[in-house]
Amino acid sequence: SAAFNSDTAININASVTSGDYIFTLLAIVSGKDITDQPIYINGDILSDRTYSIVAIQKSDGSPMPSVQDDEYGNMPFYVSPYIKGLKPWQVNAHTMNGGHSEMVVDGVMYRIIDCDEITMFADRGIYLGINTGSFYNSDAFIFNEKTGELKSNPDFEGTSAVFDLPIDKALANPEKSQQYLDTLLNTDEVEDIDNVADVATGLEIYEDSEAGIIVRRFTTYEDYQNWMVQKLAETQKKVDIGEYSSASMELDRRDYENKLQEIKNGANLTMTEFEDGSYNVLLTYPETGASATPR
Repeated sequence: SAAFNSDTAININASVTSGDYIFTLLAIVSGKDITDQPIYINGDILSDRTYSIVAIQKSDGSPMPSVQDDEYGNMPFYVSPYIKGLKPWQVNAHTMNGGHSEMVVDGVMYRIIDCDEITMFADRGIYLGINTGSFYNSDAFIFNEKTGELKSNPDFEGTSAVFDLPIDKALANPEKSQQYLDTLLNTDEVEDIDNVADVATGLEIYEDSEAGIIVRRFTTYEDYQNWMVQKLAETQKKVDIGEYSSASMELDRRDYENKLQEIKNGANLTMTEFEDGSYNVLLTYPETGASATPR
């Protein structure tokens, strides 16, 4: 993209080796209307975007599978920005309207990641994290909830890498970033997601029309799979008319499949849907009582 050759682009060229792969963060650029392939959400163009480009290659020098190879896609990578001090399972490429495109050239995979503009968080500190899998994996990283720092986990069996993004703090916009987070995290609508989930205990569906929320509880693989198929069919219609990107839909699909696997492994999933189409998710594990709240 020509945007990476602009004056506002930051050339980084930093590499991290993890497991069998070398990850190189080549560059990052943010701005308004800097692409000729805009992202649509609910019919509106998302004009303020951040783009990063990462090169992924095998450490033994063998080529990465190309699109024509049967092995292509067998080893998925999740590449996402994270904000220091914010929970990475809540604020990531997926929740920030992210997507990606990729190509393999001379055995090296080049992935372009896009999401909502992140320079507004420059005063907090921003990371770019990479892990094997289709979504943020808490086992791949060490997140310190007291300091907000994120580091790769050297004991993770897959691959994990974290880059500090050298974004000028002068570009920060604290007021804009707080408004963005209020919307993203639905802090006005739901103060305590655990309380909402408690209401749904023992119920398949709970609806509060005055509050504008619907709570669905999935305990079987088939129920969530049926919901997933219906949701993807609705999303495909938006993609067909240009209201949603195919890359974002792919992220949705992978996220749904991860949660489907959790249910298969014995988790219960409680989903709180809001009037604007956003939602929060609570996963509970009956045998241990443990819970996690991915979005």
